[in-house]
Amino acid sequence: MTLVEIDVPSKVADRLNTASAKRRWYPFDDTVIDWSIPLTGDWAYMPKGHSIFSESGILERLSAQDRSFVERWEMTQGMRNVAHGEHLLNQGILAMLWHIDPYDPNYRYLLHEVAEECQHMAMFNQWVRINSDIKTRDANEEQWAKTMADFTQDMAIRLPEAFWANVLLFEFVGDYFNQAMRANGGVGDDGRPLHPILVQIGIAHTSEEARHISYARKWLEMGMPKLEEDKVKEIQGIIEFGAQLLIDRRTFLPIRYSRQLEPYLSKEEFEANKGVSPASKAMLRQLKKLLDEFESLRVVSSEKMRKWEDSNAFD
Repeated sequence: MTLVEIDVPSKVADRLNTASAKRRWYPFDDTVIDWSIPLTGDWAYMPKGHSIFSESGILERLSAQDRSFVERWEMTQGMRNVAHGEHLLNQGILAMLWHIDPYDPNYRYLLHEVAEECQHMAMFNQWVRINSDIKTRDANEEQWAKTMADFTQDMAIRLPEAFWANVLLFEFVGDYFNQAMRANGGVGDDGRPLHPILVQIGIAHTSEEARHISYARKWLEMGMPKLEEDKVKEIQGIIEFGAQLLIDRRTFLPIRYSRQLEPYLSKEEFEANKGVSPASKAMLRQLKKLLDEFESLRVVSSEKMRKWEDSNAFD
């Protein structure tokens, strides 16, 4: 068996293993998330500044009850599809595990990460399930999921630095939103408190994702300097393509208009605000932080960074 060269020191994996065993946020433990709290119109359902409708004037013209519904619609659409990234992450790790020595402490850590990501997927799915009045829209999975899964599994074995950089494009860039869900106990654009379940999801998610982000960063920090130039160029091509998708979309996840919004706003209003909201700008700032780090590690090229900056891609 050809083994994947692991670039994370054993002592780092040991430390993360201890943390994963001792500091867990199981989402179906009532002390972690209380799923019984009613979903009423008394709460905000999107953190301040992170809705595609923030500062648009659209939510301000709605009653408190209607505003809660529109925010809950947006949150539930995101919960429906955010787990796809974690699904692909797990498929990459599970493929990698066929090529890692099971006596290596990194093997155990990666099993912890898979288990935690499965719990996050179940947590997001539970939110979707308790919001059964919201009709979520798919992400056209049937058109791309199998191809993307095959690509991810091959990349994780053949070019693991590219895999972990892609993990950070998803987890680090998305972390700005997760942190906002728990910040100041959770608050919405109109000053109302964020629904307690969402605050609890934010705490559970960010607490475990911190380990995953640190592990991916360490792999890149240790692994990138060892790579031959042709592999560096291949990684740069993959990651620059992924970053460009985020820049062009100007939202972390694709979100599409549905008929459930018709009583509250038009499709034209929806499309006009989606890419210019404070949420879009916050995502691009977070992406820029990561890409600056990637440039220092040669995960993206300096030439590409200057082109993005010169074109005001992050503004």
